[in-house]
Formats: sequence, structure tokens, C-alpha cells
Amino acid sequence: MRRRSLLDVFWRLGARPYDRMYRRGAPWESGPRPVLVELCESGRIAAGHLGGRRAIDLGCGSGADSIYLAQQGFAVIGVDFSQVAIDKAEAAAIDVGVEHDVEFVVADLLALPSDRVPGPFGLLFDGGTIDDFPPTVRPRVAATVTRLAAPGATFVMWCFYAERSELPVMSLSGPSRLGAPPVEPGEETDLFGDDWDIERLNLPEPTLHEACFVMTRH
Repeated sequence: MRRRSLLDVFWRLGARPYDRMYRRGAPWESGPRPVLVELCESGRIAAGHLGGRRAIDLGCGSGADSIYLAQQGFAVIGVDFSQVAIDKAEAAAIDVGVEHDVEFVVADLLALPSDRVPGPFGLLFDGGTIDDFPPTVRPRVAATVTRLAAPGATFVMWCFYAERSELPVMSLSGPSRLGAPPVEPGEETDLFGDDWDIERLNLPEPTLHEACFVMTRH
């Protein structure tokens, strides 16, 4: 039997712990993911090359990645279940003048409102959300990603990535055996291999126990 992690308990509390962290300043609020910037600057990701301009940021937090994509010409929907995060994201979009190119929606990725988050999308981005879900729930998140994707869509997934046995027992700054479990090697294929071609990228700022995958919808 799989040992219950602290994430299982944390996850059952819903958005409340995240609301508290975003009020204080969550540790991951540090601008767009470097790998997303590299993909855009290299031309690998461009609004005209991905079946239209529509993009979705899954678990957008306070909006740094959504706003960056809007600045690159995408029409973006950012989704997060923390109202505090979405309020910060909307204010940040106004501050940089992209409020007409990005819409932020408070919603659970397991129960997205189709009227507010209508697919399909040519670009889907996860900058560290799927590994915030317990492993038993991740197949439902993967099914949502696949459902929202247009044929030929690109899905970029950054995540903590490691064998659980490689991790410290507890860590406040990354994955651990008792805390947030990472995506384990091979899990990306279990979750997405039936519907996506999967490529693992070399990260621009490689860090232990992190990975990024670029996937193409069949």
C-alpha cells in the first residue's frame, strides 16, 4: 500500500493553504519559468505556429507565465483555484497592459467550467501544477489536458521529477518522500503516452530533481 504523503492531507484542504501563501508571497513567485522563456525566444513556441493564438496556463498562480505568453502574442486563459492568486494575476496583467489578451479564471482543474474555459487550445502550459496533485489524482488531470488540446497542440510540462527513493525524507524547498511527491521516471508516459509524443528537454538552468517535457498531441 502506498504511504500517504503530507500532500494528500494538504490537497484535501483545497485552496485555503494556497490563499495564505499567496497573501504572504509564495516561494515560486519569481517571474516566468526560464524554460518557457527559452522556448519562446528560440522560436520553438510561437503564436502563429501552434494552430492559432489560444493558450491555457494550467495552475497559473499569480500569472507570471500567462502574462509572459500574452506578451508573446497569445490569447491566454490562466486557471487557478486560489482566488488570492487570481486577484494578483489580474492586477499584474493590468500593470503591464495585457489585460485584454489574458483572462484569469478561478476553477479546479478537475472540474473546469466549459463556458469559462472552452477548448481546444494550441498551447497548454503547466509550470509546476501536476506534481501538486497526489499521484492517484494525476490521471484525471492528464485527461483534462488531453481533452483541452487541439490536434497537433503543444503541451509544455515542467515538474519535479525523481524516484521517491532518491529524495530526502522531508524538504521545505522541493520534493521529498513525506511531502510533495515528484513525477517519477516513466510516469509521464503512463499519463500521456497514449495521446502525445513526448520529448524531454535540456533545461536552461538545470536543477536536481526537475524536468521539462514538450509533448505534441497525436
